Amino acid sequence: MTQIRRVFARVVLVASAVALAGSSVASAQDARAAQQVKLRQSAYTVLGAQMGLMAAQASGRAPYEANTFRIAAERAAFIANYVPELFPTGSITPSSKAKPELWQQQAEFQRLMRDMQSKTATLATTARGGDLEAIKPAFGAVGASCKACHDKYKAD
Repeated sequence: MTQIRRVFARVVLVASAVALAGSSVASAQDARAAQQVKLRQSAYTVLGAQMGLMAAQASGRAPYEANTFRIAAERAAFIANYVPELFPTGSITPSSKAKPELWQQQAEFQRLMRDMQSKTATLATTARGGDLEAIKPAFGAVGASCKACHDKYKAD
């Protein structure tokens, strides 16, 4: 009987260790996902700030300053090249506004990301010329590319 109790105690100890390790791995994965979401949201905050600054100037709500606009366009293009990396599998949490379909439709999502990258690069190039009338259509194209992705993959 004592031998059975020792074996049982070892089984319980091993099972407890396995369960604890599993919850630690799950907790670590949850923490990584939360960190990834926070990083993604921070990048989009910076991108949104650049878009807001440019929108104010393009619409006439703020005076057009060619250098300020150019810098914002270059920042947007830089961030646009970075954001696709911020959506690794499993990086969805309650605080994320990304829809689960984003990970189920990766080819379409990546296509939309490439479109945004192309449009922001064109905007940055156009902004270097300093001609606001030439910039406005390029800026509008960036906005449309952002909207296309948001409409499909961002929860309201």
